[in-house]
Amino acid sequence: MKLSEKIKTNRAAIIQIVESNNTLYPRIILDDLDSDLGEMHLDIVVDRTSEYSPGDLGEIQHKLEKLLGVSVDVITPNLLRDEFRDKILASAVAI
Repeated sequence: MKLSEKIKTNRAAIIQIVESNNTLYPRIILDDLDSDLGEMHLDIVVDRTSEYSPGDLGEIQHKLEKLLGVSVDVITPNLLRDEFRDKILASAVAI
């Protein structure tokens, strides 16, 4: 199954994992919106809640890797370099 299909199929579980770890609004970071997501790696950006701690990102990463069977990087907008932040967030696709 393609990664894009896994994401669609597991959308509710992905959102639940994100929200249960003090973050919100998971978005996929894509360079090319017309291509499939690939099969080996996924980059996701999430927004922090007031209860967020840095360990939450590791927990999300671990759970999503187990769920989707691919390598996952999870970041928050403030971890993006200033000069790229707006462009990356504008092209990110909501899960």
